[in-house]
Amino acid sequence: MHKEVRLFRGLINPSFFFYQLKDMEDVKGYRKKVFHLVWMSIIVFGLISSFGIGMDPLSKEITTLSPVTYELEKFLFFLGRLLGGLLYAAIILFFCSLIFWTISDEGEYRKLVMTQGVVLLVLLLEQLSYIPLSLFFSLEWYSSPLSLGVITQYVTSKTYVIYLMGSFTLFKAWVFFIQYKGIKRLTGQKNWIIWLVILLTNLFIWSLNALLAYLSISTLL
Repeated sequence: MHKEVRLFRGLINPSFFFYQLKDMEDVKGYRKKVFHLVWMSIIVFGLISSFGIGMDPLSKEITTLSPVTYELEKFLFFLGRLLGGLLYAAIILFFCSLIFWTISDEGEYRKLVMTQGVVLLVLLLEQLSYIPLSLFFSLEWYSSPLSLGVITQYVTSKTYVIYLMGSFTLFKAWVFFIQYKGIKRLTGQKNWIIWLVILLTNLFIWSLNALLAYLSISTLL
């Protein structure tokens, strides 16, 4: 089969999507899909930064910086977010796929990247959900009502723990479902191995995300 991969179908009907993906002899349009996904990630991160989301530490320095310096800092922040979008896409698409590929008996790496392409779409939707939460409700990402961060703030005041738990959202549950469907279909591994690798991989990424957020707050406030 040489049909082109339609990633958005993976959001709507993952079972049928991965059935087709497994039967494909070659992943047609692979490079184009990866290119579009990376650019989509960069655009989403750039869009979020254009609303000033995440600029609170810099905004507090507005009275101590000259107008020129402040505008330069804003530009560097925007540029950093664009690079962050690039790195984010690279980690989700290639790093995670590489881990899943290590437990694969028959799954092809490119097909696992396409699986993570569907995952990236879900995660970018999650990123976009932070825009209305920030603009209309003044909520930080870890205080999203769709995450465990809200409940955690009533239990502990430890910043890192709040960030870590705030990383687990309903979108991540969706990610778990897609990853299981895709990896199960493509690798044929045992269920407990698949779930263990999915859990450990995502926990690593959440922990890294929480650590980066914690270090950013700690050094800029």
